[in-house]
Amino acid sequence: MPGGRAVADDTYTPTFPTSCNINVPHVAVGKRVHLVIEVASNSNVAEVGTVKLTISTASARQAARAAARGVVWTKTVRYEGSPIEVLGPVLPRGRYRVTMAFTPDDGQLTGCRNAVGFRVGGGGTGGEDDDNGTLPNTGGPHLWILLAGLGLVVAGGGLAGGSRRPRALA
Repeated sequence: MPGGRAVADDTYTPTFPTSCNINVPHVAVGKRVHLVIEVASNSNVAEVGTVKLTISTASARQAARAAARGVVWTKTVRYEGSPIEVLGPVLPRGRYRVTMAFTPDDGQLTGCRNAVGFRVGGGGTGGEDDDNGTLPNTGGPHLWILLAGLGLVVAGGGLAGGSRRPRALA
């Protein structure tokens, strides 16, 4: 039986995933929302395409799939491969959610989506909150609980060491 040559199909073109990043600095009441968006990929292909931005009320997050009734602002911008700043609307005090959807021009890249919540008049996700320079409470136990646990460990070690029988000298 004669053997044939192995031939690979050359129609395969790899695709590279992209990642979307949104930064919303602190938003004050009466000021416009300032968005900084960026698209990145682990390739040498330029991230060029369109980005659709949507700001909706935070309570409309669950209803966003059913209808766009919580949407307060939308804008489509051209993305040319470097981070861009987009000015949004002036919003009243409250909680909002901004969604970013990137659609690439090049078929070698895949699109991406990202969303982030922010507050108008109460600190944002990307800015510095007014916390008087103290660290935020991240949900860890209080200091007295840690000190009590350390005391119990030391007391247990002392009791275990004191209750050992002395070894007979040989």
